[in-house]
Amino acid sequence: MKLKNYILVGYLVSTLLTILVVFWAVQRMLIEKSEVYFLVGMTLIASFIGAAVSIFLLSPVFSSLKHLKKQAQNIASKDFSTEIETKGPLEFQELGQAFNDMSHNLQAIFQTLDESEQEKRMMIAQLSHDIKTPITSIQVTVEGILDGVIKEEEWLHYLSTIGRQTDRLNKLVEELDVLTLNTQPQDTADEEVEEVFLDQLLIESMSEFQLQIEQEERDVYIQVSPESAKVKSHYDKLSRILVNLLNNAFKYSEPGTRIEVLAQLTEQELTISVKDEGQGIHPEDLEKIFKRLYRVETSRNMKTGGHGLGLAIARELAHQLGGDISAESQYGLGSKFTFSLSLK
Repeated sequence: MKLKNYILVGYLVSTLLTILVVFWAVQRMLIEKSEVYFLVGMTLIASFIGAAVSIFLLSPVFSSLKHLKKQAQNIASKDFSTEIETKGPLEFQELGQAFNDMSHNLQAIFQTLDESEQEKRMMIAQLSHDIKTPITSIQVTVEGILDGVIKEEEWLHYLSTIGRQTDRLNKLVEELDVLTLNTQPQDTADEEVEEVFLDQLLIESMSEFQLQIEQEERDVYIQVSPESAKVKSHYDKLSRILVNLLNNAFKYSEPGTRIEVLAQLTEQELTISVKDEGQGIHPEDLEKIFKRLYRVETSRNMKTGGHGLGLAIARELAHQLGGDISAESQYGLGSKFTFSLSLK
C-alpha cells in the first residue's frame, strides 16, 4: 500500500474514534439530539479538511519519493544523466542530495572502469601489432628460402635476421606477460641504459625489411652524423620506434621509391628521421595519425593493414624515453617523421 493510502486510512480511523468519543460524551451529557448531529458533522468536516491540508502539505514529499524511485531505476540501468530536485522537508532534500552524490560517484567509478578496460584492450592490441611485424618478416624470409628466391650463400645472413626477430618476439611476449598482470605504466627511469651505436641501430632495424627492399627494388639511404656516434639509452625501445617508423614508410609508399633514414647526434639532442616518397598526408590529418586506431583513408595505399597503432606506439615509446615524434608532410610528395630526444 502506498504512503498516501496509509495517511488516508489513519485519518479515517482517527475520525471514527473521534465520532465514537463524541457519542459517548453526548450520552453522559444533557445535549439535544440536533446538537449531537451538529457536533458530529463539524467533526467530520474538520477531519476532512485536516486530511486535505495534510495531503497538500505532503505532496512535495510524494513527488520527491517518485523522483527518488525514478533516479534509482536510472542508476540501475547505468543512466547518470539526471539529477533529483527534491522539495519538502529538509530530510528529503538531504536524501535527494545524497542520491545525486551517489549517482556522480557511481558514474565516475564506471567511467574509470571503462577507461581501464579500454586501456587494457589497447595495450594488448599494441603488443599484437608489434608481434605481427617480426612474424611477417620471419614468414617472408622462410618463404624466400623455400622458393629459392634467397640464394644458399645468403642463408646465413637471413637466418641471423630470423634470430633477431625471434629475440624480439620473446621480449614482446615478456611485455605481454607483464601487462596481463599489471596494466599500470612502467617507469623507465629505473631501467638500465646501455650504449647504443646509431649506425648499428639503423642498419639492424633496416635489415628487418631487407627482403622487401630487394623485392620492391627500393632505394634506401642511411646516414649517421657524426660517424660512429653513440648514445646511452634503451636499445629495445629505440629499435621498436625506428622499426615502426620504417614500417610506416614502406607501407605508405610505392615500390621503387626512395626511403631516407638520417640520424644526427649533438651535445644537446639526438634526432632520427625517416623520410618517404609516398602520397603524403593532408594537413588536417597530421596530428590525428598519432591517435590509436586512427588510419588515414584506405585509398592512400593498397598495402595498408593493421589497426592504426604503429605511430601511436612509436610516440608512446618516445615519451617513455623522454622524447617525442613529429611529422611533416606535403600531400603528393611524401612524409617525414622525426624522433627527437633531448640529452640535457
